[in-house]
Amino acid sequence: MLDMAFGKYEMNRVAIGVVGLNADALAFYRKIGFKQEGIQEQGYYYNNEYSDFIMMRILRQEWI
Repeated sequence: MLDMAFGKYEMNRVAIGVVGLNADALAFYRKIGFKQEGIQEQGYYYNNEYSDFIMMRILRQEWI
């Protein structure tokens, strides 16, 4: 998907949001080069529980 975003669609930046409770997803995105930009503290509510919402991004120059 990132190859397509940066190659075919010539995007410069891809941003995502990840629920803080999802430690596996956070580790994966960091491993492939995403960097944390900010946190919405208790910005996600599910199943009677609040969690932080982590904003992440990767730039074309960091992917290629």
